[in-house]
Amino acid sequence: MRLGVVVAVLYCVQFSRELSDAEVERIARMMLERPFYDLTADEQYADIEAALAAATWADDLSWQPHDEPSVRDFLRRLLAHLDAQRPWQEPPFRGLGLDRWAEFRSGALLARVRLYAPSQDRLHARLRTVPGDPAGLRAVLLRLRSGDEVALVAPPLPDGYDAELRAAAPHRAAALVIEAFLTHTGYERERVSPVGWRKRWGRGRR
Repeated sequence: MRLGVVVAVLYCVQFSRELSDAEVERIARMMLERPFYDLTADEQYADIEAALAAATWADDLSWQPHDEPSVRDFLRRLLAHLDAQRPWQEPPFRGLGLDRWAEFRSGALLARVRLYAPSQDRLHARLRTVPGDPAGLRAVLLRLRSGDEVALVAPPLPDGYDAELRAAAPHRAAALVIEAFLTHTGYERERVSPVGWRKRWGRGRR
């Protein structure tokens, strides 16, 4: 059986001397707040549960220092800790994938967003080039904990640090969506400027 989420978990604890209860709490919090592969909590839980049910694992785990019995014990404690956190809250935001780009490319422009370097900005790091876009626009589509769905769109690097926040119709009032974006992404308010006009590079390049 391929391990998926288990491998992602083990990458996060590979430098931990012990698979302690503190590590259980840390990884559980990560799974709920910053889920692996943008999976839901249920999907991550099911992946680990399936791995524990498997008699053998196909993945080579020799790169990490913990033996299989220790890993399995850690995973059982992780699932128990997650069970204790039910009902699970939605993460602050989840990626939607670019398959839905058509819904957002002509969506309402809500705000301009100043990005930091990808190494310092978790959303900038998630921007991907939109397939087939002649201008090389980069985007990430997000579902916020509030239920709002937005797109963060930026031109190519090296000059692509001025992004747009867009929403596809129908959507709530712009002020409410912007406030939800600030709340759930943690972006500083001074980096997000509400606008009532469409930036030039966002026109006619769809």
